Amino acid sequence: MKKLLIASLCMTALTLTACDKKNSDATTSNHSNTTSAPASISLSKDNVADIKNDLTQLQTLSNAKSQEALKFQDEANKAAEQGKAPELTAVVNKMESFVVSFNKDLDALPIKSKEADSIRSKMKQSNDLGLELAKASIKTPPDMDKINALQKKAVDLQQELMTEMQTLEVKVNSKA
Repeated sequence: MKKLLIASLCMTALTLTACDKKNSDATTSNHSNTTSAPASISLSKDNVADIKNDLTQLQTLSNAKSQEALKFQDEANKAAEQGKAPELTAVVNKMESFVVSFNKDLDALPIKSKEADSIRSKMKQSNDLGLELAKASIKTPPDMDKINALQKKAVDLQQELMTEMQTLEVKVNSKA
């Protein structure tokens, strides 16, 4: 049980911090609207300058948030290893506030490209999924089927994000 909890919380931290690698990765349901851009805003498509600027904004925000997410992972691991359920619940509650704040910050970015808006949306989905996984992991008894399904979904979403980010990085760098 303790190993599963630690593994789930590590997966959650990975989900929340996968954007902090510059030039190769980015991250990123219940608490936020996954539609990032208001309908009245026209987003560009295939505009390399907009994509480059948007990726920089997403990476800058992600880098700023990654240290806080790693702190949650450390706190959660300590509490889980020591079997301190109340502390673990408190960490997950703090994570919830963090995810809501992070998603609001993502929404506030003045994204101009459809490509980056898609990444922003996936980052928010990833954040929400990571939180859902953390919450499922601290339930007693844990619903293993739900946890396994959430872990698979998180891995799949992370792969989609990495692929999209790498594709956009190549596009931006080839036009530079």
